[in-house]
Amino acid sequence: MQNFAEAIISYRANPAAAPHAGGRDWQLLSADDGQGTFDTALNAGAWLWRAGCWLRATLLAGMWITLAWAPAGQLPRAAAQLGLATLALLLAFAHIWPGGVDLLARLRGLRGLAEHLGSTSGRATVDAAGLAEGAGALLATWVYVGFLPVPGLPRAVRAAGLALAVAYSWDAVLQAVIDPGWYSRAFPPRAGMRAFRYAIPPIFCLIITFVIWPWAAIDTAVPLAERILLALSPLAYYPVWVTFDVMLRASVTALRNSRTLWRWDAWGDAHSTVKNTLVFLQSYIEEPDPDLEEIRSLARNALVVIDEFRGALVGSPDAGPASGAPGGMVGDLWESVLRALGSPRRVRFTLEGDSALIRLSPTDYQVARRVLPDLMSNAIKAEATCVSARCTVAGDPAQVRVEVTDNGAGLPPGGAARPGGSLQRMGARLGDRAGGVEHAPAASGGTTAVAFWRADPGFR
Repeated sequence: MQNFAEAIISYRANPAAAPHAGGRDWQLLSADDGQGTFDTALNAGAWLWRAGCWLRATLLAGMWITLAWAPAGQLPRAAAQLGLATLALLLAFAHIWPGGVDLLARLRGLRGLAEHLGSTSGRATVDAAGLAEGAGALLATWVYVGFLPVPGLPRAVRAAGLALAVAYSWDAVLQAVIDPGWYSRAFPPRAGMRAFRYAIPPIFCLIITFVIWPWAAIDTAVPLAERILLALSPLAYYPVWVTFDVMLRASVTALRNSRTLWRWDAWGDAHSTVKNTLVFLQSYIEEPDPDLEEIRSLARNALVVIDEFRGALVGSPDAGPASGAPGGMVGDLWESVLRALGSPRRVRFTLEGDSALIRLSPTDYQVARRVLPDLMSNAIKAEATCVSARCTVAGDPAQVRVEVTDNGAGLPPGGAARPGGSLQRMGARLGDRAGGVEHAPAASGGTTAVAFWRADPGFR
């Protein structure tokens, strides 16, 4: 934040020096947003600050162009006035550019300036860069009006140059209004600083009014209506501030929701892929006469499953651990589940009908990849000796159904609705897809479990 207001407040955030800290969150956002709010504001502020620097560079370039209409004898003084703003803007770029402050530190005589800029990050303090840009903006404005106007500029050029100069200052001060430092948890602003934030627009209105007041006859070349509009322009900070906070609130909420969903997906994947694989291994080990080589095979398979799960977590953290995996045939999914069962027990499990030939979409395949091992694991826990599965996709709109029938003892009372249990969580997630989980006694004894959900409409 390098601008007029930064002469009073430089509250720029430094992600490396922003651990979670106490302090009441005063801004429009809820205090519960905490560090997530600051982190989001920091990411947004970094891009807005860089965009602001480039915008000010464009406005400053426009002011340099207006000097083409200045009398030759006035060019040195006009160039000197714009020169200070140019140097200050270069300093602003150095402050936000990666390695910019380090580059300043390597230049002769500028180590102290570099250390000063580094020490102001995330703190309310006077900033040399802000003072320089504020003074530069003031002198640039006085090229066209005020106490040091350049004589001889055409009326239209003077009016255009003044608009560019005020827009330059407006953009610079905007950084003070929506700076990420206002949302810092490590260095929360004091009450006086919070009040000052609300006062920035009217204070800046008074500053602009003072700067562009027609102190000399030459100033009247700029239309009065333009001067009034420019003087009132800082009042637009209020809607900009509110819009920024609303967008920040929405971004934080979306981030929090996505994290919750991702953790839920990770829990489901850990249960369906990792835990069930280990359940199958434990179940086989506990049989009366397990084969040692088969135990080794199951252990190797478990290691492969865990490594795949770890790779999925690292490879696609934004969309969930199971995302990005291709769709495929139900028969392939069935074979991958059987590999975790152990060859002596595979004869107990059958896939009925034409289920193996059904091709599922990538989304539906991942849902089935969680559902099928869960239902089969429950059948093993019920001490079933015969388990059959069926998968169908039918209806309008299409619905995927995965049925697992076993001859076991069935679910314990209340097992399907146990809070936090795998079946309860599975039902909740399938409910998001207009589905659920149902259990009923099988015709030949045992239990039939059915998981169903709305098929991916984009696949068919």
